[in-house]
Amino acid sequence: MTRDFNLAANKSRRPTLRDVANLAGVDPSLVSRVVSNDPRSTASAKTASRIMAAVHTLGYKPNLVARGLRISRTSTLGLLLPGLNNPMYSEVVIGAEQRALELGYGVVIGIHIEGAPVNYFTRLLEEGRVDALLIASGVFTDEFMRGIANSGNGPVVMVNRRVKGVKASVIVDDTSAAAMAVEHLVGLGHKDIAGLFGPATIDTTRRRRMGYQSVMKRHNLKLIDIEMPSWNIKDGQRATNEILMRHPQVTAIFASTFLMGVGAIRASVDLGRKVPYSVSVIALHDSEIAEFFNPSISTVRLPSREMGARAVDLAISMIEGGEAKSIMVKSPIDLVARNSAQRL
Repeated sequence: MTRDFNLAANKSRRPTLRDVANLAGVDPSLVSRVVSNDPRSTASAKTASRIMAAVHTLGYKPNLVARGLRISRTSTLGLLLPGLNNPMYSEVVIGAEQRALELGYGVVIGIHIEGAPVNYFTRLLEEGRVDALLIASGVFTDEFMRGIANSGNGPVVMVNRRVKGVKASVIVDDTSAAAMAVEHLVGLGHKDIAGLFGPATIDTTRRRRMGYQSVMKRHNLKLIDIEMPSWNIKDGQRATNEILMRHPQVTAIFASTFLMGVGAIRASVDLGRKVPYSVSVIALHDSEIAEFFNPSISTVRLPSREMGARAVDLAISMIEGGEAKSIMVKSPIDLVARNSAQRL
């Protein structure tokens, strides 16, 4: 009764493959195979009948072919992001779009708004509006990522993140980049160096934290790091406030994202700690706007644009039957020394 009521309440939107799966009590991938008459289907006659009954009840019509068989491609990729205010994601978009255009594909960009239902994104694949999905976001849980990647609806490639149980991913060497940033601060004579990080549940955070900790331990320096719920400017401010209040001896801050670095500078100034004279700051990911801050922000430049391009290559390869794999982009990582970090 409850299930029927909920379905009736949602008649204003087009029913999806997942809706059929929920009503029939089966996995979405099994629905896909039954509806498309896929010979690989393992459904019994009874289960197949239940699935088709759910199809008729909901009025579900698979994308592209009304009879239920998807026979063509859209030549379109979906790219999901948590936003475009982070310079890294802007670079990923540029790299992905340029590479997709070269290969005859278009890119549809989706921005995940906090609080939006995550099943909105799964419909891109379920309804065949894209041939593959590239996800560059730390917003989604590992469980959600495994679910969508293994749904059988199409290739899913993770960008700048790895999740156990998801085979396709493209990352950069975050550990070496973080180590380069912290080593630069040590080379400037700093010993009390704080590290600002996002949630430890995301492997990108863990890899960057590993780079920070490896340098600090190699130089026998005390770890002063903090984990925040996100990587944005506000969390950079909050983290810096807490660090400088609890550890006033800190003379340098490593921010694991550019936005956290912006927040760190703002918080330091608000506390009367002028940058770089009282506190030095360096951040991961470079941006053109880093030059226009006062002081200009020292960064480590990562090959984010190439990461986007390689993610497109992997997605299209998988569309054509290629193997899902994990790729680390080996392009050089560059230190961009500006004015926010100076010798102690």
